[in-house]
Amino acid sequence: MIIEIDKIPEQGMSLEGVEPPEVLALEQSAEFHPAGPLSYDLYAQLVDGMLIVSGSVAAEMRGCCARCTQIFSTTVSDSGFLRDYSDLQGMEEVDVTEDLRETIILNLPRFPLCDETCKGLCSQCGKDLNEGPCGCSKGEEGGAWDALNSLNL
Repeated sequence: MIIEIDKIPEQGMSLEGVEPPEVLALEQSAEFHPAGPLSYDLYAQLVDGMLIVSGSVAAEMRGCCARCTQIFSTTVSDSGFLRDYSDLQGMEEVDVTEDLRETIILNLPRFPLCDETCKGLCSQCGKDLNEGPCGCSKGEEGGAWDALNSLNL
């Protein structure tokens, strides 16, 4: 998104719109993929020779649940977007696309879940426990840490 500096009135101006999902430049191997355009609702104002841009940014994303490995959609947003651009001498326009992209990427969940109540997969058979219980026995032995139980400290 390019802001033309000479078109900003003294009181500032509102900027609303969408950018294509390609501006996020996420590789297909990435954990999240854009599921729609990047939308923005910004306010730009020139203050003491600096361009101040504030507002909100959002993008519909598709990702893989860290517990059950199902693909899910979520909206990643930042309602506190704020950037200042100084040293505008000789510049006619400012491209804020990279800052919008960075904001979305920094707000991606670190441990993505399809739902807070996701039960994940059975550690023995791999069945999705969100679909119901599996037929595995819930015996007391067989856990990866069971050998530690016999330690006599």
